[in-house]
Amino acid sequence: MLTLVISASALTALLLSLLFFSQVNSPRTVIGNSDGESDFYELLNVIDARFIGTYDMDEIIDHAMRAAVDSLDDMWSHYMSPEEYADFLATANNRYAGIGVSVMIDEETLGLKVFGVYEDSGAYKAGITVDDVIVAVDGEDITGLTLPEIRYKLRRQIGDTADITVLRNNEYIVFTVLYSIVFTNPVSFEMLPGNIGYIRLRNFEQGAGESFIDAVNALINMGAVGFIYDVRNNNGGRVTEVTQILNFLLPEGEIFIAVDRSGVENITWSDDDWLDMPAVVLVNRYSFSGAEFFAAMLCEYDYAETIGEQTTGKNRMQTTIPLSNGGAVHISTGHYLTKNRISLFDTGGYTPRHIIDLTDDEMLLFMRGELEWTLDPQFIKALSLLENIIDNRN
Repeated sequence: MLTLVISASALTALLLSLLFFSQVNSPRTVIGNSDGESDFYELLNVIDARFIGTYDMDEIIDHAMRAAVDSLDDMWSHYMSPEEYADFLATANNRYAGIGVSVMIDEETLGLKVFGVYEDSGAYKAGITVDDVIVAVDGEDITGLTLPEIRYKLRRQIGDTADITVLRNNEYIVFTVLYSIVFTNPVSFEMLPGNIGYIRLRNFEQGAGESFIDAVNALINMGAVGFIYDVRNNNGGRVTEVTQILNFLLPEGEIFIAVDRSGVENITWSDDDWLDMPAVVLVNRYSFSGAEFFAAMLCEYDYAETIGEQTTGKNRMQTTIPLSNGGAVHISTGHYLTKNRISLFDTGGYTPRHIIDLTDDEMLLFMRGELEWTLDPQFIKALSLLENIIDNRN
């Protein structure tokens, strides 16, 4: 990487132009106050006048921008470098190069807790499993870093490998993982005995809405008389995909209430064309954002019964804003409410009507995609409940 020495005034002008930008159509402009700018100039002057070494301008800009967003103390907002933004876009399109795991920050260790491993991925083949906590990459400690920072540490080319250190049952284990193209098909479906259509929604990223509707129509053509919609381990995605599905399923009414920072509601409505068929929804503790909202809305419309565990509890919306340096800021710009004006954050998540927990062993098998539906208590309950609903309708 090229190392440059520039004057404090030139660096300050560049940083200010990148850091202090205003939101389009926003009621106020975000700028630095005069005292803050003076402090910032003073710091850079000290670096310029007294620092014995050289500094990398790209690193200074990257750290300053990252720190600016981190100071908001919002776990859903983060800055992405150009490389991280490229990864983000690939993941949002359900196709990326990686090791094939779904992760979240582990509150206890501050490492990456694995809550999903894609079949046939490098992680799956190496032996990484659900509940492993990634703590180092190629021997470098990654605990305490943000998700974007860790994603950057994990970046590799297709065919490359990385030594991934995980914490499992108080033991550190190193796995050598091969990088490959991971395609995460957001929707899968099958016909179950009794003409029950089963649809698994893994996320609400690009293509999920269209794929879901195609799956429903295919099952109806096969003779489906009711549906199980499974959004367990679904970490959400795009509002447009969620509302496309809700509009397809639900009768005319409010299907998404977005609230901006001024408290103004922007309501999305469904039309009067809907799917009048019995349904149940499966959720669990790893159902995030759009997934828990999906379940809550179907419940509030009395459209579907809900089964499983209490969900995560997220009701903030993020907007991804590209920046002139090729990176982006993924920032909370509002929150959302259900039809009954319920905040899933305030309620600590969505509580399904029928609460059924999996054992630790069952959860591990489910996370690995190895829990047969005949041995899945949540699934068995969903099937039984749906069959009763169909019988009562007839």
